[in-house]
Amino acid sequence: MTPWQKENLRYQKEKGDQPVWSPSVISGIHSDEEQSEDQTEEKHEEGAETEDSEQAPRSFADRLPNLKKYRNRVLLRRLLLIIGVLLIPLLFILYYVSPLSKLADVKVVGNDQVSAQSIIEHSELTTGEEIWPQYFDREQTEQAIKKALPRVKNVQVTITSLNQFKIRVSEYQEVALLASDNHYSPILESGVVINEPSDQPLEGLPILESFSDQSKIKEVLTAYQKLSQEIREGISQIKYTPRDSNDELLTIYMNDGNQVIVNVSNMASQMQYYPQIAKDLKEDSIIDMEVGIFTYPISNTKDSDSATEQSTEGDS
Repeated sequence: MTPWQKENLRYQKEKGDQPVWSPSVISGIHSDEEQSEDQTEEKHEEGAETEDSEQAPRSFADRLPNLKKYRNRVLLRRLLLIIGVLLIPLLFILYYVSPLSKLADVKVVGNDQVSAQSIIEHSELTTGEEIWPQYFDREQTEQAIKKALPRVKNVQVTITSLNQFKIRVSEYQEVALLASDNHYSPILESGVVINEPSDQPLEGLPILESFSDQSKIKEVLTAYQKLSQEIREGISQIKYTPRDSNDELLTIYMNDGNQVIVNVSNMASQMQYYPQIAKDLKEDSIIDMEVGIFTYPISNTKDSDSATEQSTEGDS
C-alpha cells in the first residue's frame, strides 16, 4: 500500500466508515501484477539465454562450410603444385625425345646470285640433329657463311615453325667489272673481285682495267659511288695509268668519246665539273684534271704519236 492509501484507511476508521476499496484486493492486484511482471521478466531472461545458447552453435555452424571450402582450396593448390613439379620435367623429357627437338628443315630467303644450296652447305647446319645447340651457335654459323661466300653481305639465322631454321641473307651488288686477258670478272661494292670471269661484259657497269691492288680498286669504287648518276652512267671504262711521279693517276673513258685524266683522290670532287666542260667541247677531247683543268683534242695526241713514229723510223 502507498502512504496515501494507508492514511486514507486510517481516516475512514476514525470516522467509522467502511473504505470502498480493500487493501487486500489492492495488495492482491499489485502482487498479481508484480508476479506477472516477474514472470514476464523471467521469461525474457530465459528467452535471451535460449537465444544466446542457440546463437552460439548457429554461428559456428555458419563458419563450418567456409572453413571446409578454405581447406579444400589449400589442398587443391598443394595438389596442383605437386602435379606441376612432376609434370614439367616429364614434358621436357618428352620434348627432347620427340621429333620437335630435331632440326627438320632449313630455308634460305633474300639470295640472288648465291644459291640456297651453297648457303646451307657452308652454314654446316644439320637436319635431324638437336635444334637448340645449333640455334645457340647461330652467330658462328652466320660468320662461316660470310667468310665462305664473299657475295653475302649480311646473314641472320632465325627459328620458325618450332623446328625449322630460316636463313635471311643480303648480297653485295656488282658495281664494276675487272678486265683481264679479254675476260671480265665482277667487282662487288665491297671491293672484292669475284673469280667468275665472263667473255662478255655486263651492260651498265664500268670496266676497270690494269688494276691489281684490291685496296686501290676499293678506293676508286668509293669515289665512283660519290658521283652523280648522270656522270656514272656516262663512264664506260676506268684505266689505272700511273706515272713515276704520280701513282694515283686514272684515265676515264666516257661514252661520248672524251677522256678524263684525274687523280683517284680528286675524282669525286673534280668530275662534278665534267658535264659543263663537255658541253663546250667541239670534238672528242682529253680533259686533264691532274693539275688544274685544261682540254685538248684527242686528234692532237694522235698526230703527235704519228710524228714520233715517223721520226723513229727515219732515225733507224
